[in-house]
Amino acid sequence: MAKMSKEYWEKRQHERESKAYSSILEVEKEYKEALERAKIDINKQISHIGTTYMKDNQLSHAEAMKQLKGSEYKVWRKQLDEYMQEWKQLKRTAPMEAKKLWLEIETLSARSRISRLDSIRTQIDIELSKVSTEAVESTRKALYGVYGDTYKEVVKDLGIKSMFSDSMVKAVIARPWSGANYSNRIWGNSEKLARVLKQEVTTGMIQRINLKKMGKRISDRIEGAKKNDVERLLRTEVNYTMNQATLDGYKDAKIEKYTFDATLDSRTSQICAELNGETFELSKAAVGVNYPPMHPRCRSTTTPVIDFEALGKQLQRKEESDKLTEEEFLAVRKYIGGQSYALNESLRNRRELSDDYKQWSRDLDKALDKMPKYQGEVTRSIGFFGQKEQLKEFLQIHKVGEDVEYPAYTSTTKGEIYNPDADILVKIKSKSGRDISSMNKEEQEIVYPRNSKFTVVNFKVNYGKYEIEMEEKDE
Repeated sequence: MAKMSKEYWEKRQHERESKAYSSILEVEKEYKEALERAKIDINKQISHIGTTYMKDNQLSHAEAMKQLKGSEYKVWRKQLDEYMQEWKQLKRTAPMEAKKLWLEIETLSARSRISRLDSIRTQIDIELSKVSTEAVESTRKALYGVYGDTYKEVVKDLGIKSMFSDSMVKAVIARPWSGANYSNRIWGNSEKLARVLKQEVTTGMIQRINLKKMGKRISDRIEGAKKNDVERLLRTEVNYTMNQATLDGYKDAKIEKYTFDATLDSRTSQICAELNGETFELSKAAVGVNYPPMHPRCRSTTTPVIDFEALGKQLQRKEESDKLTEEEFLAVRKYIGGQSYALNESLRNRRELSDDYKQWSRDLDKALDKMPKYQGEVTRSIGFFGQKEQLKEFLQIHKVGEDVEYPAYTSTTKGEIYNPDADILVKIKSKSGRDISSMNKEEQEIVYPRNSKFTVVNFKVNYGKYEIEMEEKDE
């Protein structure tokens, strides 16, 4: 059962927050180390160009604008071509911010003549794109872990049995909250830093500053990015992900209200201080308005306002599914995980099942017997993808007044139509379909056991789509 103490919930949320921040420290370290390597390589390129062509320990803008020639151009060209191949693989999925960073590189790659200054500018873009590519992937993995750990702990503390799906996590971390997601921000920071560094190089050459001073300017800019951009971005994204996992846990436990908690941060901002202790409806939770994070580096969390009577009813509805054995639980998870197609295809065509499929079916049958029955209308969308003979055969056995038996498991959906563009929409008045939505919240799935029988009560064609209404056949 969910714990009652407000102090307990504050303590648990603070522990989760501390755990989440600890998990991002290694990513933060790697991100900063990548920027350090970029700083060294950029300064090395500046030093190479400078010491080769400088006069009086200075590289003038006029000298910098001269073209690369001979072996120097060939080396630069080889490096650029190699990285362009890597970029082609990234380009399809990269956000707009990444493409901005690469616009100049792509433009330069089309030229046959490149200035010394252009070679430095290209080096800056390449190095920072490498930083971003690594940072995006490591941050994605870390945020995925933060969501999973937080969600599992929250629902456990609330006393319910629930699981999250990959699509839930992906949707949260990919969401452009406050205008952008973590990937947009990482690439955006690199694009901004690249512009600043290129301006420093250009300005330094116009002002004819020496290489040591230019190197320090570059280093200072990158050190500033380490301290400000990296820490601010990662710590804010962690707070967002942790609080979204908490919010999803509240929703699955049917929590209706939450209390804003800003006690963790010793330097609480004014906006968080004003919200501290305030209670809000969960349905009206809005990031940056009444739900954390409220600002960069925010460390605020929330605690649930628990209606124990309502939670008790929720737990009662889940009582049957909580009795599943591990094998039965895994059988349902396997079914909703996408492997059901092959099993149902074998059952539908009455093929001999493999030993593994036989065991899976036995475990799934037992699991469905324990799941709660659903009463209400459910729908099923069926597409035949141009296979006219199969469509015709299906329609022939679904005639009004006649009974039909499905040898396979029959998946249906409560709520919205799963695929309104399918060839056939089946509506069933459910009385005994098994509700597995507690384990498949995204699709709100209701499953009928194999060999279920139905009676066709209505058939019509609507805008070229076939609509069939059925009722369960009483045994």
